[in-house]
Amino acid sequence: MKKLILVSLALVLSLHAFSQTEGIGIGAAIGSNIDFTAKMWTGEKTALAAAAGFGWGSYGGLHLSVDFLYHGWSFDVGQDMMKIYFGGGLGIGTYLGSYYYSSNFFMTLRPPVGVGYYFHSMPLELFAEFVPGVDLFGPWGVRFRDVEVVGARWYF
Repeated sequence: MKKLILVSLALVLSLHAFSQTEGIGIGAAIGSNIDFTAKMWTGEKTALAAAAGFGWGSYGGLHLSVDFLYHGWSFDVGQDMMKIYFGGGLGIGTYLGSYYYSSNFFMTLRPPVGVGYYFHSMPLELFAEFVPGVDLFGPWGVRFRDVEVVGARWYF
């Protein structure tokens, strides 16, 4: 009986050590944007993620986004773990493009979809995200956009 309790306790503690379902992760992402990013776990499967950075191309400018994420599926990869997530959020920013727009401010509804890879041996998350979105208003009026990034966060 003591062995069963010790094995159960060891299993629970080891799952907790690498599941990254608590704490705050801080890192960076690159792709359609260059972002500083933070993620705060609010539950075992839920988190808030924020990003601030710069984009280029037709959406060039400064931006800030906040997303609520639900991690619906988890897979063991050896001792590591992979989680697939989706959610919803809001982005705001300013377009640094041409001077002939009447307003350079924009607001975007964002439904991010991503995958995170969590290491057993260190508090690190590698992630990839695809974020389609629709600008509610901005220099272009209502317009669809998409953002693709890969990044990493270190948890404290």
